Amino acid sequence: MTRLGVGVAGCGGAAVDLCHAIDELPGGRLAGAFDLVEHLAASLALPRGAAVHGSLASLLADPAVDIVYVAVPHHLLAPITRQALQANRHVLVEKPMALDLAELRALERAAAERDRRLGVVFPMRMTGPVRAARDLIAAGAIGQVRAVRIRTVIDKPDSYWESGPSGRVADGWRSRRAKAGGGVVLMNVLHQLDALRYLTGLEVIRASAEIATLTAKVEVEDNAGAVLKLSGGALATLAASAHSPGARAEERIEIDGSQGRIDLPDPYQGGQARVYLRQPWGDLSAGRWNTVDSPVLGGYVEVLRGFLQAVQAGLAPPIGPRDAAAALATVLAIYQSAETGQSADVIHAERDGHA
Repeated sequence: MTRLGVGVAGCGGAAVDLCHAIDELPGGRLAGAFDLVEHLAASLALPRGAAVHGSLASLLADPAVDIVYVAVPHHLLAPITRQALQANRHVLVEKPMALDLAELRALERAAAERDRRLGVVFPMRMTGPVRAARDLIAAGAIGQVRAVRIRTVIDKPDSYWESGPSGRVADGWRSRRAKAGGGVVLMNVLHQLDALRYLTGLEVIRASAEIATLTAKVEVEDNAGAVLKLSGGALATLAASAHSPGARAEERIEIDGSQGRIDLPDPYQGGQARVYLRQPWGDLSAGRWNTVDSPVLGGYVEVLRGFLQAVQAGLAPPIGPRDAAAALATVLAIYQSAETGQSADVIHAERDGHA
């Protein structure tokens, strides 16, 4: 197998996770890294024998770079992705890929015109518990999905808004609406919204929401609550707090069906899925909670594995711009509802006739 060269644009905490994933996979290698803070790029590149680039242009001109991984502040994701596509590179982008749907769709068109692969990083959906739960739901184990509950409860330190969870980059972009695009909903709940769609196969079609900034001295929300109408008639509720005293990073999903329920207590931290069934299903008993065994799968490793395979085979990535658009459209509807005090429809590319 040819080892594809990955060039990293933006060397904060997410890039560390991506580089660890590269280390675990035979299909890729780190070819180069660029960050405005050069020692951050060097810390990733030099131990792996990769080039340290002093500019984005230099990274994009490097013939050893087949794929560009973009992990920069939200407002820079789309511009840098566009430049990488124009340089005829395949691109794997951190969420949300763009801050508005028109920009995201323009990236999708640019990738198609150049026959380049364009993927987005949604690691939660690739964890073992989420994939095991999806298989059960798709097979009909819990019947028709009736209700979903999403809970995102974190106790972020004040330093998060200036330097993120890793503390590698201190520029404060997360605290500014123009650069971040949003707070706890866009930064955290977005992952669960993507997982909801992946798990159930349902789309969010309408949102009724409230958001507030109650603790942090920032321009974006640190608390949110919403009711979401799903295709097929099911309802989803979400509750999110970035500053719940004493909370760890709890990102819980519960799914009620007509014949059972599946709980994902903590997909990122390895919490196995639990299922309660009205009727037996395979080795799973009825009338009690069952733990669903699943392999230990690192989200970043599996996202990168799927993207490398897509590039090698010339196929669409497992997680692409339409997935990014669906999650972003839901977040934008939540923000619109909170701003107007009215329910907001979710704009979907396929349903609403957009390219």
